[in-house]
Amino acid sequence: MKDFIKKQRQATSDRLTAELGPIQYEGLTEHLVRQMKAWVFRGLISPGERLPPERELAEILNVSRSSLREALKALQVIGVLEVRQGSGNYLTQSAQSILRQPTNLLVPLRGLSFAELFEARRAMEAEAAASAALRATQADLNKIKRELEQMRLHLDDPAGYVKHDIAFHRQIVIASANSVFIWFFDLVSKVLKDGWLARARERNSNQTFPEHQSIANAIELRDAESARVAILKHLMLTKFYSDQQTPVE
Repeated sequence: MKDFIKKQRQATSDRLTAELGPIQYEGLTEHLVRQMKAWVFRGLISPGERLPPERELAEILNVSRSSLREALKALQVIGVLEVRQGSGNYLTQSAQSILRQPTNLLVPLRGLSFAELFEARRAMEAEAAASAALRATQADLNKIKRELEQMRLHLDDPAGYVKHDIAFHRQIVIASANSVFIWFFDLVSKVLKDGWLARARERNSNQTFPEHQSIANAIELRDAESARVAILKHLMLTKFYSDQQTPVE
C-alpha cells in the first residue's frame, strides 16, 4: 500500500513537473496561481486531489520552502487550497471556478496591512447595509434575524458568537444583491477571521450585540441611511484591526 501511495505521489509530481513553465518576473504567489491554473485546466490535478508535499512542490517550482509556504497561504485565502491537518494541501472543489478569474483579481491581498483591509471592509459594508435595506427580500431578512438570534444564544461562547457574527454580516452583504461585495467579503473574512475571534475574547459580547440589533432593525425598516450609520458606528468601535500593521502574506 505504501508503495502504491508513493507511486501515485511520484506520478503527480512528474505530471506537474512536465507542464511547468518558466518562472516569470513576478511574485511567487502570482506565479503559483498561474501555474495552478495551467495544471487544473490541463487536467493534471483535479478538485479534491492532494498536492505533492511541500518539499517536492518546492523542488518542482525551484523555490525555497519558506517562499512556497507564503504562496500556499495566499491560495488558501482565496479558496483554491484547503489544509487538512496531518495530511497536506488539497485542491478545493471550487478551485476551478475561482481560478477562472484574472490572476490580478485573485491575489489582491499580498502586502496589504490589516488596517487597510479593515478600512476597505468598513466602506464596503456600509454601502452593503444601505443596499440591503433597499433590496432585501423577506427571505433575506429572515436569515439575518436567524443569525442575530444565534448570536444571542452564543453570548457566552466566543467561538460560536464569532461564527454567527460573520454569518450575520455575510447575510447582509448577500441581501445587498451585489456580487462584488459578496466576493470581497468572503475574501477578506478569511484573513480577518482570527482577529474577529481574538476581539470577541477581549470584548464583552453583550456590548456588541445591541450594535448588531440596531443594524438589523434599520435594514428591516428599509431605512438605508440608518443602516449605513449603524454599521459604521459598530465598525468604528472595532479597534483591533486598525492597530495591526502586519502585512498579509
